Amino acid sequence: MNMPNVSSKYLTIIMLVILSACFSHSVLAQRVEVSGKAKIIDGNIDKAREDAINQALNYASLKAGVNFNSQQSINQGNLTQDAFQIKRMGQANDIELVSEIISASDITVMLRLNLESKPQAQQCHSQQLKAAIMIPQAIMRDRSQLRYGQLANFEQALSQQFGNLLNNGSDYSFARMHAEEKLDHNNQLINFKGQRIPSWLGEITDSQYILQPEILDISTEPYSSSLFGLWDETPLRQINLRFTMFQGISGEKVWSKDYQAEAEWDFERDETVSPSTQRFWGSTYGQTMNQLLQQSTQDIDNLLNCRPLLGQIVAKQGNRIIINLGRRNNVKMGDNFQIVLQQNIPDRVNLMRAVATKNRATVTIEQVSEESATALLEGIESSGNIQIQDIVIKI
Repeated sequence: MNMPNVSSKYLTIIMLVILSACFSHSVLAQRVEVSGKAKIIDGNIDKAREDAINQALNYASLKAGVNFNSQQSINQGNLTQDAFQIKRMGQANDIELVSEIISASDITVMLRLNLESKPQAQQCHSQQLKAAIMIPQAIMRDRSQLRYGQLANFEQALSQQFGNLLNNGSDYSFARMHAEEKLDHNNQLINFKGQRIPSWLGEITDSQYILQPEILDISTEPYSSSLFGLWDETPLRQINLRFTMFQGISGEKVWSKDYQAEAEWDFERDETVSPSTQRFWGSTYGQTMNQLLQQSTQDIDNLLNCRPLLGQIVAKQGNRIIINLGRRNNVKMGDNFQIVLQQNIPDRVNLMRAVATKNRATVTIEQVSEESATALLEGIESSGNIQIQDIVIKI
């Protein structure tokens, strides 16, 4: 393994990755090259090199389905624990530092990884379908925190970045972006005039899940000046995000998790920062936030891997039905789906709740478009009982 000028700390990280792979029983190999870039702060090249390699490994997790995870914590944009392990779709049996370019302000590294596929440790019946996740504009808990850095449109930029990561790296979902549209908070998200908002949004966007990002805290510590106030130290800024996911048919909350870190805010004190630029996401703060977003997409994949994807009948004419799953969901001609009849029953506060009933009817997909697929109900007894909004599950 060729590793020029590698410090002992991240050499240990890479060696742990390689040793983990020695116990793999893989059969398919893949070579991947990834790059990472980090700013050099206060002349600390070793720290910048570690940050760049850490970013490259995170990119590898999205590009090749490898998860370099973790009992690690993130502090000031750095990993404070080196206990790496690999899970999900692959193992790395060789990592090579191909190149390193150092400029006056930053460092760029190129890594080459040889990956070997292996079965997932988690035994779930994966249908290889992708769920559409509707992502609205993030909710900002305290808008006054946006004044520091003049972070205009930060909520939209966060939702858009999360959606990009989901589309580039998720095995079981893709994003339906609505970053310009803001949902009402508190009780209105769950119930509004007798309607469950996630169910309504799922219907009008043909999404199987609704995911609401929330920015809980991005406050900044005050600048501290040195003796006689000749220079300022780079302040720390908090990152506290929450992601909550709702099922698109029932409207129920199925998952929620908080993600926290802090990182240096390496911009000038009075500088206006655009959160939609590469300069922001390439900064120490942006990279740390990006790592939390990547971790959340991996957590969502782990959740969806063990959940059956529920589609719905959205149109019916005679014996022909159209379902709201298509090519983007990985539906193919010849796929078989079971139809599950759905009934809406009012609960104690007169809200309608979906209840599935047993049914043995199956259909075969005959036509597929990007967003939908069609099938015929020929030979199915009591096909007249099948209605719009009934559920379909791939078998």
